[in-house]
This record gives sequence, structure tokens and C-alpha cells, in this order.
Amino acid sequence: MFARSTRAVSLTEAGRDYLEEVKIALATLAAAGDAVLALSSGYHAALRVSALPFFSSTVILPWLTQLEDFCPGLSLKLEATHDYADFDGVGVDVAIRYGKKRAAGLRFEKLIDVQHVPVCTPELAGKLVQPSDLTDKILIQLNAQPDAWPAWLAASAHSQFKPKRELWVDSFPAALEAAEHGLGVALALHPLITAREGFGQSLVAPFPPSGTTGSFYLVMRSEQVHDRRIAGFRSWLSHALKQIQLRQ
Repeated sequence: MFARSTRAVSLTEAGRDYLEEVKIALATLAAAGDAVLALSSGYHAALRVSALPFFSSTVILPWLTQLEDFCPGLSLKLEATHDYADFDGVGVDVAIRYGKKRAAGLRFEKLIDVQHVPVCTPELAGKLVQPSDLTDKILIQLNAQPDAWPAWLAASAHSQFKPKRELWVDSFPAALEAAEHGLGVALALHPLITAREGFGQSLVAPFPPSGTTGSFYLVMRSEQVHDRRIAGFRSWLSHALKQIQLRQ
């Protein structure tokens, strides 16, 4: 397991393999301990949540004042990040992910289906009557979703469309901000975009959403499915999403 020299002790290859297995076991043990604590002490144990920045800003933060009604005393530790949550460690209890990338030992529960919808400034929207009017406009593209615009254009019967120019950014918030500054037309996620501050004023949708683009999922370890903190958080989240859908 260990290789000793005159000045240091290091792990052998077998030791490193053993360490990886132990890390997973320790993470599971820590999660089980948190679940027991939550069951014995109500909602007083903090819930560690990893969520995409766009979801955090349009769903979690705007509705956070109502969390107390669903789970009194529950504290959140929210990490708004584009990185996948590391469930092998002990830094997260639940994650909100876009898309269903399977991983061993994780449970996925669908939260909401979303559709891509073009958004831009009201001034630019006034020049857009039909999708073909995008020909001489700049399309704002997301690095992680290079097929998003082609898919929306194909669904709108404009698959042979060639934009004037493209602007590539690394996140949904950056794409929306660029559109808000009049730099071009971005694709937002409907209906979540309707909950974004400024939507309908500084940022509007010149065309309707098209097709089902994807879904957001609540992800947790399988052994934490009965954790009361997660159950309360799930109920509150479902309520917030229903309120957003009612705005349509």
C-alpha cells in the first residue's frame, strides 16, 4: 500500500486505487450522516445546491423568499456554476442540471421542459417580422450549444439560413447581456426567460419558441432520495416553476 524512502512515504499503485474507492465510500457515509441529521433536526442542516447561473438568477433567487413557507429553518449553500457537481465528494447535496447526463448512483428527476426562443432589444425586434429577417443580423451563439441556432432555424423551416455574422460567448447570462446591449439576437430558454428581470422591456422575443429543446433536472444521490431537506426544496422548486409557467 505504501512505498517508503529515507525521506518520504508515498502510495503504491494499489494504494492509489484503494484511496479512490475509499473516497467514494466516505462521500456516501457523509451523505448518509447528513440525511440522519436532517431527519433528527428538522430542516436546520444546510442544503448544498449546485445550479447553473441562468437557473439560479431566474428561478432560485427570485423565489427564495418563499422557501421558508415550504421548509422552515432550511439554509441553502448555493453555488451558481457551469461545472458539473462533484457527487463523489461531500460538497453538494443536490444539483440542477440542463440535460440528462447519466452517472452511476445518481437519481434524476425532471423539473421542466424548455424551448429555445430568440430574444433581442425592442428596437431590433421591430425589424424582425419573420425568421428570414435574421439574414442580415448577428446571431449570438453559445459555445456549449453550437447546434442550438441551426436546430431552431430548421424547426422554423429556415435550415439553409446563413447569418451575417456570429458572436460566440461562454454562458447563457453572457448571451442575454450581449443581446440586451443590442449586439445581436440570442437564444433564450422559454419559459424561464420570462422570469428574468428586464424581459418584456429591455429584452423581448420577436418570434415564438419552437419545439422542445431540452429539460432541467434535479439530481441527487440515490441514497438521499428520502432526505427531508431535499423533499422540501423539491416542493418549493416545483411551486416556483409552476408560477413561472403561469406567466406564459
